[in-house]
Amino acid sequence: MNIPVLTLTLLAPIIAALIIVFIPKEEEKLCKWVAALGTGVALALSLYVYFGYDQSVGGLQWVDFGRPVPWIRDLGVSYYMAVDGLSLPMLLLTNLIGFAAVFASWNVSHRAKELMIYLLVLIAGVMGTFIAQDLFIFLLFYEVVVIPIYIMVIIWGSSKRVTKEYAGMKLTIYLLIGSAFLLVGVIATFVESVAITGTPNMSFEGLARVAFPEEFQIYMFGLMLLGFGSLLSMWPFHSWSPDGYAGAPTAVSMIHAGVLKKIGGYGLIRVAIFVLPLGAKFWAPWIAVLGVIGVAYAAMGALAQKDLKYLVGYSSVSHMGYVLLGVASLGVIGVNGAVANMFAHGVMAALFFSMIGFIYEKTHTRWIPDLGGLSHQAPRCRWDS
Repeated sequence: MNIPVLTLTLLAPIIAALIIVFIPKEEEKLCKWVAALGTGVALALSLYVYFGYDQSVGGLQWVDFGRPVPWIRDLGVSYYMAVDGLSLPMLLLTNLIGFAAVFASWNVSHRAKELMIYLLVLIAGVMGTFIAQDLFIFLLFYEVVVIPIYIMVIIWGSSKRVTKEYAGMKLTIYLLIGSAFLLVGVIATFVESVAITGTPNMSFEGLARVAFPEEFQIYMFGLMLLGFGSLLSMWPFHSWSPDGYAGAPTAVSMIHAGVLKKIGGYGLIRVAIFVLPLGAKFWAPWIAVLGVIGVAYAAMGALAQKDLKYLVGYSSVSHMGYVLLGVASLGVIGVNGAVANMFAHGVMAALFFSMIGFIYEKTHTRWIPDLGGLSHQAPRCRWDS
């Protein structure tokens, strides 16, 4: 019997969210413990998948139900969940940060029940994008991610430089506009694939086998680059990211920096390069140029910041420039380096924002001049203070 481990991993936070729906809002601690249990189960299952992956074989493994399950036959859509060397570390990263994000929100008392529900839905949405091997399923989870982030920023967020409403709306507008370009590219790619092969197929493997014309690939890759690049905070479509970090609550900042941006890099590799390699070859020099500009521009912006979240936010944009450089190489070493950088940055950025949340909770400020140097103030920031 083929146990759908990846589906169970995906369902763990969703089931936890459904359970919390029926818990009275006064039972805040119970809601948080259920959320911790749901994310803990997902983390344990992702560790099981990670260490059970056979690296000597490689390729897609842990295929749920042993094969893709047809869903919408007229569109060639199948329920196809699996992991390979690209999606495996992203799955582990998502659940590692998701589990930590629940505890980073442990002291939140304002509408804690709703916060845990949205947080769990967000974690499930991000996880789904990394394990889906069907383009339609991937897009469903991709769009699910935007909604809870906007709500969480405008309700639980805070910012000194801009209002949380401004930060949430700016984040949402940028991501939705990017999604519009991406959707056009995806639909056109699917229609062209049907015209060429005569058979609808939405799986990444099926689309990758289609011999798309070079000119078509160039245009469609450009549209996908706008969509995924905006999510990856590629210069000059990066300005939403620092404001989004600053306006978001700690848990959302952790997920936002840790894994949400990584969907952009993952999508560029999995969808754009995998399906449209000739388009990738044409745009690679431009991606490299934009990556270099992003690295330098955001790094200099980080040096000028006085708000801790903006400091880490701009540095995060700079680090994503290195991911773009790895993607632009179109080589095994470069792409592997981009994936390794995404994983390392995800862990690092999540820890940074967790630390900033702790500092803000104890000092009620993120303004660096007010802190007078963390080496002097840190001993006063005690858990029991």
